[in-house]
Amino acid sequence: MRLIISVIGAFLLMVAMASHPQTLSQQEDEIKNLEGERGKAQVRGDIAKLDEVLAPEFIEINAAGQIRTKRENIEGHKSGQVHWEKFDLDELSVRVYGETAVVSGHLTRKGTFAGRDLSGQSRYTRYYVRRQGRWQAIFQHSVPAN
Repeated sequence: MRLIISVIGAFLLMVAMASHPQTLSQQEDEIKNLEGERGKAQVRGDIAKLDEVLAPEFIEINAAGQIRTKRENIEGHKSGQVHWEKFDLDELSVRVYGETAVVSGHLTRKGTFAGRDLSGQSRYTRYYVRRQGRWQAIFQHSVPAN
């Protein structure tokens, strides 16, 4: 009888783990890692990574007040119009709500856009959705923090 109860208990545990593959803490860590990867991709001009992380409908309102789409974001890197030397994130706070995540943080950046210096600090909020098992950013809003 104990063996049957143990087997049933193990089976129920496996089913529960399969239906909830990650804990909330693991999802938050995954988003923080993704934020770090995105920051590195900005400095490297890694268009493939940016294309992967940004959803097709991604829109950002940056600290300069510009509204930019995913296409404009990636084109800026392709053309060389955007160049980042530093893109450091800290004070990250992540909240996961099912298949949606909200990240807020602090950015210290050094770089240019069309030759104009964009160095400085900002606070931002970025929204992610999970699609087909991966997170993609759909919206970002930044404000100057200097």
